[in-house]
Amino acid sequence: MRRTYRYAGFAALTALLTAVFSIVAPSPAGGGVVQEDKSAGGKYDRYFFYDVTPFPPEVAAMMAEAQKKEPSTVEATRLVSLDGTRMAGAPYMDFVWLWKGSAQGYAEAEHIHDFDEFIGFIGTRGKQDPHGLGGEMEVWLGGEKYIINKTCLIYVPKGVKHCPIRFNRIDTPILFFTGSFGGKEAAYGRTPTEFKQDKAAERNYAKYISYGVNPKKAPPDDPESRRKMAEMREKSGSTIESTRILDLDLVEGAPYIDFVWMYSGAEKSVTHPEHAHDWGEIFGYIGSVGQNDPHNLGGEVEFWIDGEKHVLNRSCLAWIPPGLPHCPVRFARIDKPVLWFTIGIGMAGKYTFAPSAKQP
Repeated sequence: MRRTYRYAGFAALTALLTAVFSIVAPSPAGGGVVQEDKSAGGKYDRYFFYDVTPFPPEVAAMMAEAQKKEPSTVEATRLVSLDGTRMAGAPYMDFVWLWKGSAQGYAEAEHIHDFDEFIGFIGTRGKQDPHGLGGEMEVWLGGEKYIINKTCLIYVPKGVKHCPIRFNRIDTPILFFTGSFGGKEAAYGRTPTEFKQDKAAERNYAKYISYGVNPKKAPPDDPESRRKMAEMREKSGSTIESTRILDLDLVEGAPYIDFVWMYSGAEKSVTHPEHAHDWGEIFGYIGSVGQNDPHNLGGEVEFWIDGEKHVLNRSCLAWIPPGLPHCPVRFARIDKPVLWFTIGIGMAGKYTFAPSAKQP
């Protein structure tokens, strides 16, 4: 009989990492790492998450035992996590910084979920090499072995076998993360499967790996479009330098997800007008200041929820339930590269929204 295990995400995936995790104990109502309070209100503070859910004692013991059996020099910081146990209706997500090192053994056993999942590896090579991973990962998907050495997103439809994963080599910091596209599961859950390597060389599941973005999202190159974009930047007073690096637009059946590196600059005016939609959304802002200060955003972002202004200067996730008005956004200051992303939760079809007349 199969047994379904339920515990915080990444428990086994991180079992091979050395004991250098920087884990901050959570505070009530979605708080955690102290956030400088510059908000106009506080009604929606609970929708922002700056820390992680601690592993249960039995999982922590399992991780310690695994570290003894499988040598690893990987140094990591579990940065921020979210699931329905922290906020009703929120999806499962977990983000970890891998700083350096390598592991000889696999992390996590092959398994399946009853929900759609994504797995990501994002390098920090800078705007000169935005898709460089800075290391090498071994990922098994549908019983097939894939060597990952580029920044990528992996879509895992429910029922598709995936894992194990091995951190073969981490040369420069890599952001490693997983999450679900649904908000019904209160916590991470998995069902183990029998791992076989007889189909390792096949490539039936390569279609679920995205190494870039939909070309249609690239800025138009004709003179008129460039002129309009220049006018928009001038109107907002933007000096932001950025690169859109990942989405799943070209992966059949995959929901909306979009990642952008913001390298430097600032905006004088807000962008992205207030709106709402009938599906939930995650906004993420992850700084890349480094191992000595992993929670520092490396800048300042203004984000509005239902007319309430929040000033962000720590890495965080923001959960926006269906129907809740949100935006605009202003990147007030980008001192160090900031990873900005949005993820549609429970969205069917294309991205849709209803604009709101309310303005900050």
